[in-house]
Amino acid sequence: MAVTTLTPIALALDTASADLPDASGTVAATPADGWSCDVTGYKANRILFKFLADATGDTVYINAGDYPPAARQGLGAISVVLAASDVRFIVVEAARVMQSDGTITAYCADAGTMAWCFILPLGV
Repeated sequence: MAVTTLTPIALALDTASADLPDASGTVAATPADGWSCDVTGYKANRILFKFLADATGDTVYINAGDYPPAARQGLGAISVVLAASDVRFIVVEAARVMQSDGTITAYCADAGTMAWCFILPLGV
């Protein structure tokens, strides 16, 4: 069992991203262990996650953060329900979900769900 690393993709204002086909997502090696995305340098930014379910659907949980640095961790974890072959986007703030090591962690109930982590530009 191992946590799967997501590499954050920094987006730039008024600039197209690289080509990001759906097949480029990262599937968690072990769904119950999920993903970890290091956002240490982006504490002030909003973080956008994209989740793509396989043909069976899934529920993804973004874990509540640690205090410090997550001053709003008391709001708890975030759950995202995906129907079969569904795509969902969710913007989170580090103040709610960042762990003390600078990562954001998430896990899912089913194998096959893909994830991406995007860093939105400041002020967006």
